[in-house]
Amino acid sequence: MRTGRQQRASSPVFLLALFTALAVPPVATATATAAEPSLSGNFLPAVIAGSEPHRQSLVGLIRGKPGLPAWVRNMVSRDRYVALASKRVEIEGKSMQLFAACQPGNCAASALRVLYSADGKRAVLRIADVRLGTIVLGEPKPAELDVLAAD
Repeated sequence: MRTGRQQRASSPVFLLALFTALAVPPVATATATAAEPSLSGNFLPAVIAGSEPHRQSLVGLIRGKPGLPAWVRNMVSRDRYVALASKRVEIEGKSMQLFAACQPGNCAASALRVLYSADGKRAVLRIADVRLGTIVLGEPKPAELDVLAAD
């Protein structure tokens, strides 16, 4: 059985431990990182299906443009293309998302790279097609064009 003196001594220790546990804020870095979308490791068909800004910016680039390969014209409505995982790239101090895709069974002859702003609201696109040549859409800045043209 505890004496009154032992009980009084343990109460302040318990209160101090409780106060310390409640006063220390949770780790903000882990929370911020978890809430921030990853710009790498994503696949274009899933991003187009799940993000309206990405979808709309891509539609804005290709809708009504003559001379595009059929697989590119249809890529928003049909995901019948080979898509590689996205990469996060830094251009002029801004994080961007780079996707690569190509025509199935014909990747060496018809491929594209699309670069999105982190929020998906802006996109620039470069198509390299053996028959149609190189097509650039979206008015990329010189640094963006360098990334789009790199292999």
